[in-house]
Amino acid sequence: MVEDGVTEQFLGYWRAINRHLRKGMLTEGEERITRLQWMLLRQVNKGESCTMGGLADKFGVRPSTISQMADRLEKAQLIHRVPDTRDARVKFITLTEKGRTFIQEVEAFWAIRLEEGLGQFSSEEQSVLLQLLGRLASSLAGPR
Repeated sequence: MVEDGVTEQFLGYWRAINRHLRKGMLTEGEERITRLQWMLLRQVNKGESCTMGGLADKFGVRPSTISQMADRLEKAQLIHRVPDTRDARVKFITLTEKGRTFIQEVEAFWAIRLEEGLGQFSSEEQSVLLQLLGRLASSLAGPR
């Protein structure tokens, strides 16, 4: 049984942490990278073969949405669109070197920010926090 207000309080803290991590970092030059664009970059960075249609299915959006995102990311020189050698209608998305560097820089920035925040806790508090977050992650991963 969850006490009154705990879920709302947790969500408030979770959003604040995400907001602080994203603050000023999801930008490339003058362009702001949206959360969905960031997710697309991370998916492509996993090294999987990513088609425009496959990404649309993965994120539950229309192919035109992925196409618009790809346009912006390509304009920022973070991705390339590569035609399939067997079917010119199919386009694969790959990261540019600039795109890979961007992902590495953002993830390094987030790691530093988290280390700063976690550094405010004792070793014992850090251990308890990780244990509780692990239990929460496991309980959410269970069957529904």
